[in-house]
Amino acid sequence: MDSWKTKFQNIIKDSVGSSNSAERGRSKHRGEVKAVVERPESPPSPSPDCDSHELDSIVTEDVVVHFLYDVKQPPPRPNTSMHQSQANNDASAEILKYQWTRFICMSDTYCNTFAVPEGDVLLHSGDLTHSGRFKHLEHTAAWLKELPHPHKIVIAGNHDLTLEKEFYLREGHRWHRKQLEDPDAVRKLMETDEGDGSFQYLEYESTAFELNDKTWKVYGSPGSPSFGGWAFNYKRGQAAEVVASRIPDDIDILLTHGPPHRILDTTTSRVHAGCEALSPRVAQIRPKIHVFGHIHEARGAVVRYWDDQEMVTEPMDNASDNGGDTRAEATASTLSDTETGGGGAGREKKFTVFVNAAVHYTHKHQHTLRTGTEGWHYLPIIVDIRTPC
Repeated sequence: MDSWKTKFQNIIKDSVGSSNSAERGRSKHRGEVKAVVERPESPPSPSPDCDSHELDSIVTEDVVVHFLYDVKQPPPRPNTSMHQSQANNDASAEILKYQWTRFICMSDTYCNTFAVPEGDVLLHSGDLTHSGRFKHLEHTAAWLKELPHPHKIVIAGNHDLTLEKEFYLREGHRWHRKQLEDPDAVRKLMETDEGDGSFQYLEYESTAFELNDKTWKVYGSPGSPSFGGWAFNYKRGQAAEVVASRIPDDIDILLTHGPPHRILDTTTSRVHAGCEALSPRVAQIRPKIHVFGHIHEARGAVVRYWDDQEMVTEPMDNASDNGGDTRAEATASTLSDTETGGGGAGREKKFTVFVNAAVHYTHKHQHTLRTGTEGWHYLPIIVDIRTPC
């Protein structure tokens, strides 16, 4: 496995190196050029805490995560790269037996549209707009629906006010004082277009799709703990437990707007703002991938290999105190034990990829920002998962 990982990491480095050159891409929207995406000739200066290793790809036997790449020529999938490199060692041969499903993960786009890399499944974890205005959601929904990904699954966030109808009719005047929107008209924007089932909007509900010889079960929850009195907010404690309990046991893909407690949830004030009820529930379910956003400065990813003997309420220490670093992964001891089948013959490998996919700009890694129709943004996070998994 080490030889395969080393070979693939070298391939990644070659691929990522091309992203240091200026890149240009166009995203068409109803026949018109709506976004010209390019790396600025004079990007903002890197922040003092910008460590280059935080942008390195995560590579395990089951998962590969990319943070920095060329949108027009994204890194190859592991099975493709092994073919291209004509690998012939045992580890590489084992990898070639599998397909790899590519997930494109983003959240907190706030009306911004931009070039998106190719992939099998696009996941958007909410805050599509600033405040849910019809014209803004119309623009964003059209952009997402026109992306070529075979499966696009989207949830709302606390800023998408008009998508929570009862809340908006009661509280919408706080934001839209001159004229309220029609929440029913707004909601229609999120419906799947006739004849095109690639786009699905989820609001405390499930869906499923077939891809790469696997049925992927998905659940989407737009909720997040109360803060500032925005949409889809719930109180911590019992109300949060009710929301978390609604997540089915057998899902593979989980989208929530807010993060679990102590998992990529650290704010600039060093507060863990994630949901305390969500963490143990996710540990019980163990989805293959959990995508969220909301806490922009905690953007990043964690690959968690679960120990069958551990308590489901145990804090994820490798993810809890990273202070919003871009990357983290399972400890070497846990990863090695899982990859080699430790704990008995036939032991099922159990892992979860946690992704804080917020693309809205913050103070971190400013040299990696790109420009879209509404300003700066980070690249969507690419997650490749070995399938079947």
